[in-house]
Amino acid sequence: MEHMHSHGGLIDHLLEEPLEGLLNSIGLAEKLNHFIVHALMDFLEISLLLLIVVTLVTYLQTYIPFDKMRRKLQKLRGLPGMLLALVLGALSPFCSCTIIPILMGFLAAGVPLSCCLVFLTSASCLNITALSTIFATFDLKFALAYTVSGLAICILSATLLSATHSDRFVRLDKLQVEHHHHHDENSVGSRLKKAICSAGLTYKSMVLFLLIGVLLSAALESFVPQDIIERALTGAWALPLATIVGGCLHSDVFSILPIVQTAYAYSPAVALNFLLSVMLFSIAEWALLSQAFRGRLIARYCLTLLGLALAAGVIALFLF
Repeated sequence: MEHMHSHGGLIDHLLEEPLEGLLNSIGLAEKLNHFIVHALMDFLEISLLLLIVVTLVTYLQTYIPFDKMRRKLQKLRGLPGMLLALVLGALSPFCSCTIIPILMGFLAAGVPLSCCLVFLTSASCLNITALSTIFATFDLKFALAYTVSGLAICILSATLLSATHSDRFVRLDKLQVEHHHHHDENSVGSRLKKAICSAGLTYKSMVLFLLIGVLLSAALESFVPQDIIERALTGAWALPLATIVGGCLHSDVFSILPIVQTAYAYSPAVALNFLLSVMLFSIAEWALLSQAFRGRLIARYCLTLLGLALAAGVIALFLF
């Protein structure tokens, strides 16, 4: 049985063949053998990718003048403001519990809602951790399709919500002072130490979800007939279902990577749609966003994002 998404990393070259030989010598069934090898290789590859990417990104972020960029953002309006907010969101940490306080600080400082929404959306789906992982994992066409779709969704969603005067649903009574990043030491060693510690904490918080993701992907490939998976991922309801399921999940790019790779083997459009839906929004964010937005604005924001993600998936059907 062949892997539906190929392995070609150093870990595979070093471990996959010896592991398969060991399992064959034990006399395990072919499907169980494939399940174990696939799950372990994916887990090791994605774990290594996570640690490298998060360490590098966190280290580079210590050199970014976030406070200066925020002060500049307060003075900009319209498209220039949204573009700066997009860049700032892409450079920001990708943890929602970090992003929401920054968002509330922006709103309290008088930054327009359109810029705040662009910042929030780009921080979720276009942060450099997610983008670098996607470009490192998938082919260039898929990675560019994701990036362009994310950019379009950031600008369009903010423009549509601003046009409907959604700023009246901002919870002004809940806003707090602007959040700042402080770096006590600026030496290369201290920055690197903080980056490594951050990567370790991030991995610790994600490892369970990563394990669930690789086990689910390996189980689908090993035990579910390929024709059933193909019908599910290429049928008429594949895109709407991927949008709904993706919008309900609270996950990160690393945890869902194996599932996206499996979907990509059958339908890149569905894989793109699912990836966008997961990265753009999740039900778990409702509680956090309720500190800044009223329920009506949260619902509008969620439905707008998922609707645009579905549209991106439909367009992708003609590109792949």
